[in-house]
Amino acid sequence: MLRKIYRAIVPLCLHHILRRLYTFPSQAETFRKCYDERGIKYSFTFLFLDWAVSHFVVGASPDDYFAYRFYEKNLRGKSQFVTEDRLRFLNYCLNLRDKPEEELRIMGSKSVFDETFMDYTKRRIMYSENLSWESFREFLREMGHVIIKPSSSGAGKGIYILRADDDESEIARAYNSFASRKHIIEEVLEQDGLLREVNPGTLNTIRINVLNINGRYEIQNAALRTGQGSRPVDNISAGGLVSAIDVETGTVVSLFCDKLGRRLLRHPLTGTMLIGRKIPAWEKAKAIVLEGARRISSIYYTAWDLAVIKNEEVAVIECNTGGGFINQQSIEQVGLWKHYRECLKEIQSGRN
Repeated sequence: MLRKIYRAIVPLCLHHILRRLYTFPSQAETFRKCYDERGIKYSFTFLFLDWAVSHFVVGASPDDYFAYRFYEKNLRGKSQFVTEDRLRFLNYCLNLRDKPEEELRIMGSKSVFDETFMDYTKRRIMYSENLSWESFREFLREMGHVIIKPSSSGAGKGIYILRADDDESEIARAYNSFASRKHIIEEVLEQDGLLREVNPGTLNTIRINVLNINGRYEIQNAALRTGQGSRPVDNISAGGLVSAIDVETGTVVSLFCDKLGRRLLRHPLTGTMLIGRKIPAWEKAKAIVLEGARRISSIYYTAWDLAVIKNEEVAVIECNTGGGFINQQSIEQVGLWKHYRECLKEIQSGRN
């Protein structure tokens, strides 16, 4: 209710200015960490001042600034990108404003989403609310190992694997830690073929971004996300790699890219080269995301994470309404702000 009153009183442009002022101190601390991590040749003071201008003018976060190499671009070049603040604007206009409560509930709750799309999840899932020790222990024994995720976090944070043969005290500690907070406990999916070859220690997923433009469902772009090592996440922000996929053919059309902006021909751990190779079950993956987007038709922008598992089955891992743009823009260093703004205008004109 308070949020609705605030939105009614404060103009959207003023809201963005206030938000950028409010977030500046915390993001300034993050900027220092990002700078140290990347070891860029430019001086800290120069880059910090340049980022501060980018933050207030185009709403760039520190991750935006380094992922899109803003330190090499003038203000006109920077303005072509969907930054973190602009993503919030798009998400509000496309997915939050005047939406049916039922569809907001589907996208706001992982358990409701999983129930709605249970024909696509392809795995057994339990939720920590009211989960007894006995039920959890039996599920773990039956599965052999499970993946545990916080319900509300993103970017792969807080995700880990728990095994049935782990020390009993460690299993009990894990149960006690998530029993009081909302977590998801899932069967671990198994891949084979190309998507296992690239990095066997991670479930390597496909991100497909879809727009509903007045009943015309269009895939905007797609990327393959691969992990590094045995960490159970493939997010680029958590150390994963990303490669662009041609939407029509399902062929990988770019080198690997990491969050530091490095381009790699081969996966650094397995030596696998993906460019020019086709993603298995690609047509099936496209059909699933387009059908899924139709089920939540009032949510105009959806970002789908899929896994191609054994026997070329396709499993929906999750769907986000605020799917980030670093996967979409950092690989080729091409900004998509103009494109998404024009799509938004078309959608809004069709609603009037």
